[in-house]
Amino acid sequence: MVNHKESITSYQASAIIANTTLGASMVIMPRAMAQAASTPDGWIALLLMSSVYIVFIFVNVLMMKKVPFSSYYDYTKEGLGKWIGSFANLLIIIYFLGVASYEVRAMSEMVKFFLLQNTPTTVTILSFILVGFYLVIGGIGDFARLCPFFLIVTLIILFVAYGFSLQEFKLDNLRPVLGEGFSPVMKSLNASAISFVGIEMMLFMPAYMKTQKHTFAYSTVGFLIPSIIYIFTYVLVVGALTVKETATLTWPTIALFQSFDIQGIFIERFESFLLIVWLVQLYTSFVGYTFFAAIGVSKLTKLPKIMVLALMTIVIYFAAIFPKDVDTVRNYLIYVNNLFFLLFGILPFLLFVIVVLKRRRKST
Repeated sequence: MVNHKESITSYQASAIIANTTLGASMVIMPRAMAQAASTPDGWIALLLMSSVYIVFIFVNVLMMKKVPFSSYYDYTKEGLGKWIGSFANLLIIIYFLGVASYEVRAMSEMVKFFLLQNTPTTVTILSFILVGFYLVIGGIGDFARLCPFFLIVTLIILFVAYGFSLQEFKLDNLRPVLGEGFSPVMKSLNASAISFVGIEMMLFMPAYMKTQKHTFAYSTVGFLIPSIIYIFTYVLVVGALTVKETATLTWPTIALFQSFDIQGIFIERFESFLLIVWLVQLYTSFVGYTFFAAIGVSKLTKLPKIMVLALMTIVIYFAAIFPKDVDTVRNYLIYVNNLFFLLFGILPFLLFVIVVLKRRRKST
C-alpha cells in the first residue's frame, strides 16, 4: 500500500499526465509534421492519432479493472515471470531514462539558442538534472501538488499568446484540405504519435491514487489538454508561417511568437514568456520520467534512493551530451517511439492475457 502522504487526487493525476506529455514536443512538433506531410494536412493526422489514443486509454482502463494491480513493475513480473519480467522492466527504465535525457538535451539546446549562448551545455544540463532530482527526492506528493499550478500558468499564457498570434493567421495557408489525397496524412501519423508520448503514465498512476474509480476520466482529461494544444499549435503555426517555412525552422512555435509585435502595452513580445513556460514544462516532464524510472531501478536493484539517483544522474548526463547536434537529438524520438509501441502498445495486452489465465488457474 502507498503511504497516505504519497497519495494523489484525480485532478493531480490529470495534471501529471498533461505536463509529462507537454515536453519539448510542442515547440518542434509543427516542423516534424510539416516535413512528414509536406502539406498543411498535419492537423488531420493529429485528430486521428488523438482518437487512437483515446481508444488506447479506454482499452487499458478496461484491462486494469479486469486485472487490477498495484504497481506496473510488479504486474510485468506477475505476467512474464521473474527473469523475463525483470528484463521488461529494464526496458521500461531505459525508455524512461531515454525520454528524460531527450528532455534535458532539448532544454539545453533551447537555452543555448535563445538565452545563454556562452554558457557551456554541460553546465546547463547538470544544473537541470540536479534541480529535477531535488523534486524527485520529495516524492510524487510534492510533484503532484506542483503540476496543477504549472499547468494553469501554461494554459493562461498560451491562451493569451495564441489570441495575439491570430493577427498573423491566414486560412489560405491551410488550404486545400486533402489537396494531395490522404497519403500525406498517413505519412505524418508517425510524427504525430511521437508528440503524445507521456500518456503511458496512466499505467503507473494506480499505485498512488486515493481512489481508482475515475481512471478513465483523469487519463482522458490529462491527454486531451496537450492534444488540443498540439492541434491549435499546428494550425496557428502553419496558418501564420506556411507549411514550407515551418518545415525549415528549428523552433517553429517560438518563431510564430517572434513574428508579431504588440503595440501600446508594456509587453511587446511574448516569446520570452513562451520560453519560460516551456522550460517549466520540460522540467515537469523530466521529473515525471525520472521519478518512475527511479521507482523501477529501486525495485530492480534494491539499492538506496540516493545511490539510485546518483547512477541515474550519470546515465542521463552522458545520454544527453552524446548527440552531436539538434538534428541528432530529434533522432532520439524515433527510438523512443519504437520503444513506446513495444512496451505500452503491445506489452499491456500480452500481460493482460497471461495474468488473466494465471489468476484463473490459481482460483480453480
